[in-house]
Amino acid sequence: MAQHFPTTHNGKAPQHSDPNAKRKPRLLDDQQVEWLRDLADDDEAQRGYYPDSKVFGLTIFLGAKSSVWRFRQQSRTKGKRSSVFKTLGNWPAMDVDEARKQALIYSGAVAAGTAAPGKRQAMPFKTAFENYLAHLKAQAEAKGKPPRWWANASKLSEAHIMPQWEGWTLAEMSQNPRAVKTWHAKLSKATPTTADHCARLIRACYREEARLDRTLNPAASPTSGIRLGKIKVSKAVLDFPDFSAWRKAWDKIENPVHKGYHLAALLTGCRPTELAMIRESDIDLDARRMIIRNAKAGNDISLPITGEIAFALAMAINAPPQTITMKGLRGMKSGEVRVIERKKLHHEIAAPDLVFPGVRQAGHRAGIPVSGNALRHTFRSIAVSLEISEMLISFLMGHSLQGVSARYTNELMIANSQALREAQEKISRRIFELLGLTLGPHHDAPLVPDTPTRVEATRKKSKAAAPARIA
Repeated sequence: MAQHFPTTHNGKAPQHSDPNAKRKPRLLDDQQVEWLRDLADDDEAQRGYYPDSKVFGLTIFLGAKSSVWRFRQQSRTKGKRSSVFKTLGNWPAMDVDEARKQALIYSGAVAAGTAAPGKRQAMPFKTAFENYLAHLKAQAEAKGKPPRWWANASKLSEAHIMPQWEGWTLAEMSQNPRAVKTWHAKLSKATPTTADHCARLIRACYREEARLDRTLNPAASPTSGIRLGKIKVSKAVLDFPDFSAWRKAWDKIENPVHKGYHLAALLTGCRPTELAMIRESDIDLDARRMIIRNAKAGNDISLPITGEIAFALAMAINAPPQTITMKGLRGMKSGEVRVIERKKLHHEIAAPDLVFPGVRQAGHRAGIPVSGNALRHTFRSIAVSLEISEMLISFLMGHSLQGVSARYTNELMIANSQALREAQEKISRRIFELLGLTLGPHHDAPLVPDTPTRVEATRKKSKAAAPARIA
């Protein structure tokens, strides 16, 4: 039995159009879009793209539930063809005139080369952050300092940043500051300080990449919606009545290297890391001076050595060789204790000639009430109480001089002046007085023991000449 089809004017069966098939451009207006929307709701075959004849590349996509304005355009750069695509908005929230306006704006940005790249060409955040971590490490190595901030940033990235933003591009994060703000607020509920550190790293990574990518707007940072908390300056300090308690805890420290390190930190006011990296070659016994190499400001700091400071340095330099105490190991008798000399340097020791080796975490292990940077605060408080001038305090603490008049000062002249040495001696005497310590009557450093020192043992292993002891 023959089948009968509805026919067209030419007698052929009608062919239903593919929703994804190209349609002829038409002059769109709001009434026509509304009519097309009604057709798409009634007939699935009427869904798909409808191009506009007025703005080339502008189309409206009619889906099952949404009507979306989209813009497509092909371009050629240095002989390489590429296409751009952007979703402009939804109809009817964005009418025809506004869609055409936004399409022309984006088309102009593409022609000028300032449009945000597509997802294939855009810089992934993961790649950009890896480049920034490499920059942090190279920056620290160029300054001759351990890459500690690089290590901290790597841990923060692994724990908090990458689990959330690994699949994003920098352009997407820049266009979605609300998402970054929501993530920061959620993280701040548990660890507010960590959340602020992560936000600073994302901001710094974006700025570093924006130097090389002109499509990234430096002002449109992903963290623009975040209000970082105020950095609270630690007010931990060793008050005058607390010196006796600090002295009792300090006396209980068994390791003479750690003991000398904490006392030297209090007497000099040096930054903990800078004092931990001082070497024997940085101490001039004849001139009674010590050099803090590559300080925070990037300069070397020359400090006078007083008798009290020499006392602290000698405790570390003249310390006996490091040993390892073994108890309860296999093959040992019950209650047996063996003390052997350490053959390999501690893993924290970066160089064999450090004055204070292995003291990076000494403040946490020592059990003293105040340590680290709080001793630096104490040094300044004592200097102010002794009415020492701010200029001399700045030199002793390694601060960079602020103000035009201050920068006229000849730093070398002040560093070698008698006034700076007298100020250092005044502070050292006051600290020893508060601690209840006294120097020997005939010497400004402790007596040197007859047993081999830590430095001599290290030099003997390296077949180098032993240095002169501080005396």
